[in-house]
Amino acid sequence: MTKPVGYQTNYWVGPEGEAGVFYNYIMAADGLYIRAKNEHLAVTVNLADVEVRGLAPIAGEVTLLHGKIPMHLLNLALSMLIVNADIEKYLAIIWDGEYHLKEPMQEASSGHVTYETLPNTVLDIHSHTGSMPARFSSIDNFDEKGFMLYAVVADLRNLFPTVELRLGVYGYFLPLAKEEVFA
Repeated sequence: MTKPVGYQTNYWVGPEGEAGVFYNYIMAADGLYIRAKNEHLAVTVNLADVEVRGLAPIAGEVTLLHGKIPMHLLNLALSMLIVNADIEKYLAIIWDGEYHLKEPMQEASSGHVTYETLPNTVLDIHSHTGSMPARFSSIDNFDEKGFMLYAVVADLRNLFPTVELRLGVYGYFLPLAKEEVFA
């Protein structure tokens, strides 16, 4: 029987146990990991650092399967968000054979934005207005339960807006640097 989530133990010969369809928890010498892969990302992320004697360690990784996203798409997204600095907006970087920036239909105001996630979204981008910092809010944590990259942009009235990035793996999050996502 195929299960949505797998539970594995990382022995010296490799992970053993039943694999899941969406992701696997893997207990290793250096902690508890989550491993997931879709058509855009392959990741192994440490969820909890703990020593487990007798097991093999695992190396964490975050791989964009189509390569890093071109930096000009982030710059274009920032330009589009700056134009309406007083309204929260949503943009998506999708993959359809190459990376593209898209602006789907949305309902936006100074305090929220409602949108539908586009198919093949690799990076979900939204802006904050006013004095809200470029930090993921508790609402963002609740909403962002998919397996993709997420960005929040703030300080849109400054010469250099602030961008925070993270990997989301079904409700688990890992902060990322721009260099890990963009080339």
